[in-house]
Amino acid sequence: MQKFKIKVMRKSGDERTVTVYLDDTTAELLKQTDDSELLDTYLREEYKDSRKARQEAFWNRSLDEDLENGVDYEDKHTYGDYSFDNMNDERLQAAIEQLTPRQQEILRLLYIEGRTQKEIAKILHRAESSICENLQTIYKQLKAILEKN
Repeated sequence: MQKFKIKVMRKSGDERTVTVYLDDTTAELLKQTDDSELLDTYLREEYKDSRKARQEAFWNRSLDEDLENGVDYEDKHTYGDYSFDNMNDERLQAAIEQLTPRQQEILRLLYIEGRTQKEIAKILHRAESSICENLQTIYKQLKAILEKN
């Protein structure tokens, strides 16, 4: 394995140096092309792919942990007992039902139970910043769904 360092721009606008590992064969082939732009593009794509894989593994692991701790999202698909069904806005209700179970859970805790982001983070065993980022994603998704309809 060969180690490469690249600079990436974060969503916050901060620049960060990250390490990307490539197998020896791929690294040598890219070096032989003597095309620094190709190498940079390949490294960025590898970084994105590895980051996405880590995020998916994290979410899958955390869903498994939730199931082990007795939280079953299948049982709460529409949360009818506590209430997205009681909403007056049918379009918003339909949009919420298109979200993932975890996203619906975050909304339920925030708007139905009136929990703070800090409390939600503790309940879901996540960092508070993660809940904030999840909410931003949820709001963007809801906006896109509502604008589409």
